[in-house]
Amino acid sequence: MKPQAVIFDMDGTLFDSERLGHQIWRQLGVEFQLPVSDAFLRDLSGRDWNSAKEVFDHYFPAGWPLSAVKERQRELFAQFYATSGAEVKPGFYAILDHLKERQIPMAIATSSFPQCVKANLRHAHAEHYFQSIITGYDPDVKAGKPAPDIYLCAARRLQADITRCIVVEDSPSGIRAAAAAYAMPLLIPDTAPVDDATRRKARWVLERLDQMIPLLESEETDHAV
Repeated sequence: MKPQAVIFDMDGTLFDSERLGHQIWRQLGVEFQLPVSDAFLRDLSGRDWNSAKEVFDHYFPAGWPLSAVKERQRELFAQFYATSGAEVKPGFYAILDHLKERQIPMAIATSSFPQCVKANLRHAHAEHYFQSIITGYDPDVKAGKPAPDIYLCAARRLQADITRCIVVEDSPSGIRAAAAAYAMPLLIPDTAPVDDATRRKARWVLERLDQMIPLLESEETDHAV
C-alpha cells in the first residue's frame, strides 16, 4: 500500500506534548480560578481556540477572561519552548525515515501555535521530513478540528487526493476531522479516552508510530490492529 501522502497531527501523535498542554491548562485554572477538570481536558483535546468555544461554554462560567487566559497560555508555552521541545513519541524516527525512503510526502496539521511546532521540530532535528506544516491559525483553515478544514488544506498543499491520504491522529476530535475530510484515519490513542464510536471511524488502530511500517508494506488496505 502506498498512499499519496501521510498527514500527522502533532500533540500526542508525533510528540509527547499533550501532557504539557494539560499541565499548562491546570496552571491556568489555578491562576484564573477556572474549573479545569479531567473531562474538560478530554473534550478540549485536538481543538484550537475557535473550535473550543463549545467546550468553554459548557465548562466555564459566563464572562470568564478569555483574552487574558489566551495571552497567559501563550506566555507559558513560550517559556517552555524557548529552551526546549517535547519528546518524540515511540517510533517517530522509524516511520518518518520509512516514509522519506518511499518518497511519500508528509505534512503536519495541528491546532497548536506555529512557534510550538517549530520548536518541537528543531528540538528533534526533524524539520527536513515535512513538505508542509499547517496550524489552526493558518488563514486557509476556517474552522478547527473536528471540522475537516485543516486536513483538506494539508492535502491541497501536498497536491494529493485527500481520499488517498492517511491521517494519523490520537484524539477523538482529530479522527472526526479526518473522517469528515474522507481521508483514511489512523488512530494511535494517547491521553484522551477513545470511545467505540471514534474507533469505528478509524480505518486502523495502532499502539505506536512504527507499527505503520508493516501496514504500508502490505497490500491489504483494510487491515486493522
